[in-house]
Amino acid sequence: MAVSGKVYSKSDFSIGIKNKNATAFETAAANDTAYELLPVINVSAPVLNLVESGEIRSNNAGMIELDTDQFRTQKGGFITMDFEVPAEQDMIVRMLANVLQDHGESGSGPYVHTIQATSSAALARPDFTGSSSSGIPSIFDIGLYYPETGQDKLITSAVIQSLTMNFDMTDGRCLLSGTFYSGMTSASKFLVEQTLSANSAAPTLMSTSPTQIESYFDLKKLDVDGTSLADMVITGVSFTFENNVARVGRDAAGDAEAYAFGIPSVNITGELSLMYDANFDFASGGNVLQDFLSGNTATLKLQQGNGTVDAAGEMNIECEIYSTAVNLDPNEDAGAVITIPFKVVQPTSSGAASGTAFSFVYADSTQASGW
Repeated sequence: MAVSGKVYSKSDFSIGIKNKNATAFETAAANDTAYELLPVINVSAPVLNLVESGEIRSNNAGMIELDTDQFRTQKGGFITMDFEVPAEQDMIVRMLANVLQDHGESGSGPYVHTIQATSSAALARPDFTGSSSSGIPSIFDIGLYYPETGQDKLITSAVIQSLTMNFDMTDGRCLLSGTFYSGMTSASKFLVEQTLSANSAAPTLMSTSPTQIESYFDLKKLDVDGTSLADMVITGVSFTFENNVARVGRDAAGDAEAYAFGIPSVNITGELSLMYDANFDFASGGNVLQDFLSGNTATLKLQQGNGTVDAAGEMNIECEIYSTAVNLDPNEDAGAVITIPFKVVQPTSSGAASGTAFSFVYADSTQASGW
């Protein structure tokens, strides 16, 4: 066979997702579904974590394992796939709702979406085989479009296992990166040698006029050293959500019968970088180090818009953070920068949960029923 001279680029590959009701958890991804394209920056291939083993056995005169010593099965495994996309108005909510498995909706256009973990609305472990309401439980089928016919792949019933939401002032955009997880690896649920782009359900855009979310905030406030919600100048802020989703059980085909979620916990961590100035320094009343030394939490508030979240694209983020370090870089070109890695915690009052751990409120033009 002669060498092929055709070379492919990342632009020849596409990744599409389709939200589905949890009642279809065990239903294989379909090759005639209208998958919605993710605007991925770098294309990743799925990583198959299959059950396998192999060791040298008796009745072997040599010292090398035999081919017959090897064992591998598609039953009982799991799939992961990394991604990075610029956050868009009609996409960010469904991604965040999926990783936290929480979502509430109000309004009639724009639609106001709330994803939260509070003392009065704690995160709940979803029943991934139950019926979805307001988009929860949220499950994606994934279509992987390859440049040649008969090479496409399908991943069934995936959930985002980890998600980082990074507001990078240098890049100017909010970027989302993370990992999809699926406990469906059998030949009937992880489908190869498919042709997805040659049928009527060719991949579509999530929005015909996508709007990327910028890395700016109209309001940026943080508690510091006994001072409530001081104004700050930030150079970057990121949040990472991890839910520890994992497959449970093994049906006749070897696929997951359900997913465990948030065991032992859902973890939200992050990093905040802000300018060293008169409000945030190392003197009494603004000492960023003192809260770390004292083990005090702080309320962080960020807003895009006027705080009412009544127009598409407006956003409110509020969370209670517990700093895990305080770092100072006096060598930044724009001036000295303080960086605070943190984890999000549930505040308490008299030992009982009270108030907001994390809240994300966003307005867009898409209902959960349209996911």
